[in-house]
Amino acid sequence: GRLDYYGKRGFIMAKETITTCRHCGAEIAAAAKTCPKCGGSNKKPIFKRVWFWVLIAVLVLGFGGCMGGSGDSDSSGSDSSASQAEQKIEYTAVTVDEMTDALDNNAAAASDKYDGQYLEITGRLSNIDSDGSYISLSDMHDDWAVIGVTCYIKNDEQLDKVKSMSVDQEVTVRGKITEVGEVLGYSLDIDSIK
Repeated sequence: GRLDYYGKRGFIMAKETITTCRHCGAEIAAAAKTCPKCGGSNKKPIFKRVWFWVLIAVLVLGFGGCMGGSGDSDSSGSDSSASQAEQKIEYTAVTVDEMTDALDNNAAAASDKYDGQYLEITGRLSNIDSDGSYISLSDMHDDWAVIGVTCYIKNDEQLDKVKSMSVDQEVTVRGKITEVGEVLGYSLDIDSIK
């Protein structure tokens, strides 16, 4: 390229190495990071640099591959693990009579024995909630029983079954005990109703 004289000290620079300041328009060296006249930054914005776009492409491709691969395996894995978990649950058969006797004898021991357990409970249907939120099971032989098992309905299928039942009918439910108390008895989240 053509050489020209620039500046007070007599530096000779190639014409191709001169650019204009993005802020004030003064001529400056292309390699200058700041303008000597206005002090403005003249570095190329990061998004105009080639290495920036290469890095973005690598990250997007790498992250997309990780998400695609793990997403597929996670969804199929979670579906299969959920179905395996349902198959592996073993329900312990018990009657409301046994549960209330345990609670009457020692509430702390009953809590240790039943709280968090998956049970198949058979008892007398003593109450059907008008909102369809729960049913109550009581002792088969005690019409005046106060303590029993409150069974919470989780879906419309269970609610439809409950709507076809009547009070004093013998019912068997499967689910997990979520609470044990000497005053209110037991709480259960229903998995299924027989």
